[in-house]
Amino acid sequence: MTTLAAEPGLEEVLTDCIAALRRVAEYRLPAGLDRRLLWLSENQERLNEAERDELAAALEFAEDRTLEKLQAQAALQRLARLYPRLVAGKP
Repeated sequence: MTTLAAEPGLEEVLTDCIAALRRVAEYRLPAGLDRRLLWLSENQERLNEAERDELAAALEFAEDRTLEKLQAQAALQRLARLYPRLVAGKP
């Protein structure tokens, strides 16, 4: 475990970073977007060109958020090993 006393303000910065990482790690698609993505996916064979473009964009958005969530979760795990007290205490 690393001590925070060496750098003034480090604990506050890390706490803010942890809070931001948690928001990313816990992100969920808005319900309306999730329902729309599901409908588009289930009806792929009947989509017009605009809907196919919408589906492609929604999938790209969802995939990007998933990657960001995984990266945030991994960063939180690494921070938890170094600063368990900060990561354990949810704001």
